[in-house]
Amino acid sequence: MVYSVCQMFVFNNDYMKQLTEVRLRVMLWIMSGASVSFVFLSTCMGIQLLLTVLTRKSHWAGVIQPYYEVTSFFLAFLVTHPYLYIAKAVMWIPSAQVFYLKDEVENSRRNIWLIQWMWIFTGIVFLFFVAIFTYLKMSQVWREASATHGAPEKLDLLDTATLNALSEERKKYIRSVTLRVTCYPIIPIITQTLLVVGNLLAAPPYWLFVLSNVLPSTQGTLNFFVYCMNPALDVYRKSLITRLRGTRKKKVEKFDRLSDSESTRHLPSPSLPSSAFSAQKDDYTYV
Repeated sequence: MVYSVCQMFVFNNDYMKQLTEVRLRVMLWIMSGASVSFVFLSTCMGIQLLLTVLTRKSHWAGVIQPYYEVTSFFLAFLVTHPYLYIAKAVMWIPSAQVFYLKDEVENSRRNIWLIQWMWIFTGIVFLFFVAIFTYLKMSQVWREASATHGAPEKLDLLDTATLNALSEERKKYIRSVTLRVTCYPIIPIITQTLLVVGNLLAAPPYWLFVLSNVLPSTQGTLNFFVYCMNPALDVYRKSLITRLRGTRKKKVEKFDRLSDSESTRHLPSPSLPSSAFSAQKDDYTYV
């Protein structure tokens, strides 16, 4: 959210051009710290998966879990604070809408890499492997649960219909959990990879420049979509879908009744003789 708000100011060239160098440094520091803090928070989630799903060290996860948020924000803004004093000057380039650190090229690229991109790149690589191993582990759990649930010695506990229904619900639940757990570490990979690549290139292409600025702002929306995959929300989703379908069905039935009424309103009633209507063509009115 912090990064997205800063982006709204950054895309306003008139506002950015009037900022002093100190304020430009602060803006650059806030945006860099927000970007790194997101990766650190996602890395904490990867550590949680590593301890609970992959290594079964849940007691360690319970000890360090309360410190995830505070530690992530503190470290992120700590490692990026050299932006406040590094380089000879910080300038804003309106034509490219980027910050420019006035310094020797080699020193500038090295410092930026050590301050910001090294941490983001390391977090992305760590989350990539965590996502792969977590998916493999959860898939194995799903196969074992299906095999155990469908074992021959379990078949006599329930009748066939109940067993099949419960099996499908269980499969859907495990698949949903597997997909949700795997998607959380993937979000930083999607939103930050092109950003790292674009800043490593001396002259990135225009499409890469646009995507590297747009994708980081979508991480909140992607997290919301993944959160909505929570199996605990299945009941509410089904209730909403049922209600929407019921409303649509009522509207269709009402429209059909109105259409039938309109089509039969001008026709003569079969209980009355035809002489009760005037002989005007295609215009039946009572006399």
